[in-house]
Amino acid sequence: MKEKKNLDYIIVLGAHVDGTRLTLALLERTRRACQYLKENPYTKAVLSGGKGAGEAISEAEAMYEYLISHGISGERLIKEERSTNTKENLAFSFKTIGTLDVSVGVVTNNFHVFRGVAIGKKCGCREIYGIPSRYRSWRLLLYIPREILAIIKDKLMGNL
Repeated sequence: MKEKKNLDYIIVLGAHVDGTRLTLALLERTRRACQYLKENPYTKAVLSGGKGAGEAISEAEAMYEYLISHGISGERLIKEERSTNTKENLAFSFKTIGTLDVSVGVVTNNFHVFRGVAIGKKCGCREIYGIPSRYRSWRLLLYIPREILAIIKDKLMGNL
């Protein structure tokens, strides 16, 4: 499927930060967001992720610092620092944007795109697209079954 260009916003879903260091999952998401923002200079990004246990800074702040250091203007970046899960990432990001009548890309790891987009649609966004980042690690063997269970849970909870 061809990537949608010139979206109004991308929402970069958070993942764990190790102190102040991006973990592999978050690094891949942030690299993909950086690439998209460089290729689409009018798109803004909502960096979504709060500060959890073991994190010295919020996930949003970690992404912000990476993107700034890689040439993305801070004027294009919006930090959403309250969320603790995918549903909150999207709901709080849409509140931050202020409207659902925009085109949005969800940047997350390839195994997580389906759920991210489905939750975004359930939040009411009609023009939403997946922007997958790669994830190459042995941990994928753990993450795929976990993602399947999360899809089932989100379906039962009414998030999908």
